[in-house]
Amino acid sequence: MSKIFKEENMKKFLVIVFIGLLAGCASSNYSDIENSAATVSNIKVVELGEAGTDKHQLDVKFNYSITNYHDTFKLYTCSVLFANSQDELVTTSKKRNPCDIDAKNGSISVKWDTPLSTSAGYSKQALSKLVFPLKFYVAIHQKKSKNTNHIIGKSDALFLSPKNITTQ
Repeated sequence: MSKIFKEENMKKFLVIVFIGLLAGCASSNYSDIENSAATVSNIKVVELGEAGTDKHQLDVKFNYSITNYHDTFKLYTCSVLFANSQDELVTTSKKRNPCDIDAKNGSISVKWDTPLSTSAGYSKQALSKLVFPLKFYVAIHQKKSKNTNHIIGKSDALFLSPKNITTQ
């Protein structure tokens, strides 16, 4: 009986140690990683749905390149940022990271809800500050901590409305 009790305790101990090791390996100290720089090019944007409806999205396709790239899990993401004043950008997404980047360069295609979609989830405060015509940017971010990131590259300003937007 004593031997069985010791084996069960040993198994529990090993499981706890294993979980602790996994948790330690999963967390990265992003603040120690040197900043990269990114470029965004060949942007193609198609407006989907109608403004003021439940679904108003941008279908965004673009190429990117990151200099000083670091091969670290979930270090880079992208987003579509909307200008709601001269110097303030906002965005929201229902997915945690709808646009993870895991290569030095490549192409991305992502659908992004605009603030003009009634189901997008933008705050009333952000919506009240929107400036029209609605200006937006495609941006590449680098994680600096668990909850913060830094924009390492973004496109020139794009404007919502012509139904098809293409830039080089």
